[in-house]
Amino acid sequence: MGNTLRVTIVGALLAALLLGSAQASFTDTEGHWAYSAISKWSEQYGIIKGYENGTFQPNSSITRGAFSVILDRVMHYQAASAAETFTDTLGTWCESEVLKLNAAGVMLGNEGRALIWDTISRQEAVTMVARAFGIPEAAEESAYSDAGHISDFAKGYVAAMARYLTDTEGNLFRPRDAITRAEVVSLLDNMVSVLYQKPGSYSEEVNGNLMVNAPDVVLADMHIAGDLIVAPGATTAVTMKNVTVDGSIRNFSSHEVAVDETPQVPDPPVDPSENHTPAGSALTPTGNVTGETISYSGNRIPVLQGVKVNDLDQSGFYWENGRLNYGAGNYTARFGIDVSAYQNRACPNTTIDWEAAAADGVNFAMIRVGLRGTSSGKLNADAFYAKNLEGAHAAGIETGAYFFAQAITVEEAIEEADFVISLLEGHNITGPVAYDWEMHDSSYRVYGTDPGVASACALAFCDRIAQAGYQPMIYMGNYVGYIKYGEYMDQLNKYPMWFAEYKTTASEKLYPTFYYQPNYWQYSSKGTVAGITGDVDCNLQLIPR
Repeated sequence: MGNTLRVTIVGALLAALLLGSAQASFTDTEGHWAYSAISKWSEQYGIIKGYENGTFQPNSSITRGAFSVILDRVMHYQAASAAETFTDTLGTWCESEVLKLNAAGVMLGNEGRALIWDTISRQEAVTMVARAFGIPEAAEESAYSDAGHISDFAKGYVAAMARYLTDTEGNLFRPRDAITRAEVVSLLDNMVSVLYQKPGSYSEEVNGNLMVNAPDVVLADMHIAGDLIVAPGATTAVTMKNVTVDGSIRNFSSHEVAVDETPQVPDPPVDPSENHTPAGSALTPTGNVTGETISYSGNRIPVLQGVKVNDLDQSGFYWENGRLNYGAGNYTARFGIDVSAYQNRACPNTTIDWEAAAADGVNFAMIRVGLRGTSSGKLNADAFYAKNLEGAHAAGIETGAYFFAQAITVEEAIEEADFVISLLEGHNITGPVAYDWEMHDSSYRVYGTDPGVASACALAFCDRIAQAGYQPMIYMGNYVGYIKYGEYMDQLNKYPMWFAEYKTTASEKLYPTFYYQPNYWQYSSKGTVAGITGDVDCNLQLIPR
């Protein structure tokens, strides 16, 4: 009777803590190293609550049961294991959440007990978060000085999660220490930049990973600079309209992500009087037109003479083992991929297994070597470009490169080219070097760039790359291809075209719809390739016979 009363009272107190209203502010978090994450995950998202006395107690420990409630709040699991799974959860305040985490393979327990009243250690918490977010165990041991003290069950997970852990001062993980409430929110904040918990339409720039854990969510006109994570709580399909995901889509729901393949028009025609492009060289249309026009999103683009028209057999494309192929006789198709740091960060030890990728049929790889910031304009090297260039080449894969460009003057385009050339020095480049100029919303510095200037930038970049002895290539989707480059294609077609237009098994048109002939076609952002964890962009090189 006494023990039952004690459990009931303690459970009620914990429930009040975890299930009560989020505090507008806390009296003990100002100046704390995790202040920002605490405010976000408590006050904004309501995932972890404060105490009735107005404190958060950031340095306090947390029980396994309470941690289960927090993780379920993040994921909104839908299925649960049987009530008799654990001998110590029946009738407790966290029974439902613990059983749901067990069904998801996140909380496994120990000899039939969930140990919900035990303080959870750092290695236990990190392991559970890794399982919840689908982070596979790393094959190698972590580099922490105290790695030898990490239990066997956690070693692979801790190594894989190292990039999300920012509280390892002195290179110590402290595996058996109790994880604090501040460390919990810090870990969640490193895993998820933005969390959508309510139905509705969303449109914003996300600089990191985006998680959706609610039904009836529509993502429109967005650029996600990390992964899109669809939690089990998304009980209806998440719909994407004109969304670019730089990382991968990790879908833990029971519904496929719906992609609206309506032609994407992220940058509507800009009134010339409002054009804010800085002064600089611009191409002039040659006037070599056929008299015909191409209709795209209400615009009439003149058909140019001397530019090869798309002559692919539209019925020649077919899905085979999850990949598109081309079987008509006029072109030979080669399969390849393009990768960036986002693929590395999803892989164990941030390393792509290029030998496995080659064995899985990857003939060529386009490696992102760098980018210019979409707002700051700062030039940055991809964190793993050298590792990827060397790894792909060593595996016998034809190795090319691309640069995410944001040039708004010819001078900037040349600066970008020179930056790329400096990065490629000493590496074996056997494929093309591509100029990838993109614009997804008005926050991009290239928004409103005059088409003549945009085309001049592409040409200047490629000319500089060619002077350095590489084969240049120009990347474009429908919008950039028609609206920005359309009147200048007869000047740009001296270089190969890499065209992007995504297809799925549900697509009616399995061919690239661009009017002119692409040399490379990026047809999917959700491919699967051995040696790479998560999604990867898939491409076909189309070689005339």
